[in-house]
Amino acid sequence: MAVWKLAPAIAAGNCVVLKPAEQTPVSILYVMELIADLIPAGVINIVNGFGVEAGKPLASSRRIAKIAFTGSTSTGRVIAQAAANNLIPATLELGGKNALIVLEDADMDMAVCGAAWASYLHQGQICMSAGRHLVHQRIVEDYTQRMVAKAKALPVGNPFTEPVAMGPMITAKQVERVQRLVD
Repeated sequence: MAVWKLAPAIAAGNCVVLKPAEQTPVSILYVMELIADLIPAGVINIVNGFGVEAGKPLASSRRIAKIAFTGSTSTGRVIAQAAANNLIPATLELGGKNALIVLEDADMDMAVCGAAWASYLHQGQICMSAGRHLVHQRIVEDYTQRMVAKAKALPVGNPFTEPVAMGPMITAKQVERVQRLVD
């Protein structure tokens, strides 16, 4: 997801300071290794850190010309307030709750396949995940049965040691949240 923000900024001739989420700092470092020979040193700068201490100085710096943030609504509020003090334009993608719509005449095999991907990509821990399925009442029972079968068939395990569709949850907090939803 960071590349979605990096690519347009670099294409427009800008340097970038990227502060990844504290749960995912390593993945962007791998991306930087992949593109190291393509991008001049200093064009992309990574700042790792936890919480407001790392991000707020960036969001409130007068040297920053634009902020693009994806994350929680609570963190987005802090960033928006910090940016507003210096009139820094900010684009905030906050806490997605995307709906997937399945109409009565849908190809059920394609709908279930697409819905599973949309719901379970990154274990559903990504802002573009389909958090709600709005299904026409005439097909809801068939759809639900197929989705349950699809979910049961997804291989679960360690993505570093085996081919899986579902890996671990990112934090204990996320596990607790999912458990509350299941309960």
